[in-house]
Amino acid sequence: MAIDPAASMQSDAFDPASNHLDARIEIVRTRLLRRRRELVVTRHDTGAVELRVEAGDRAQAGRLLAQVHGELHSKSVMEFFREWHVIS
Repeated sequence: MAIDPAASMQSDAFDPASNHLDARIEIVRTRLLRRRRELVVTRHDTGAVELRVEAGDRAQAGRLLAQVHGELHSKSVMEFFREWHVIS
């Protein structure tokens, strides 16, 4: 399902995505009761999950989260979603 962040968040090119989105690492259990880390990006206004991807081991997850936080502060919502292929 395509997301239209311009319509849903009223973001413009000078408005950083961090004003609308937040990122965190969640530890989830698999069907085999193993734990894995996932990067989760949510909306501030509704709490809806916009992006969820596997984050790797502890070190990889930390680097990924730092990268995403940097991108949320330096890109618009549209730019962030395009780079992460949330929209085409």
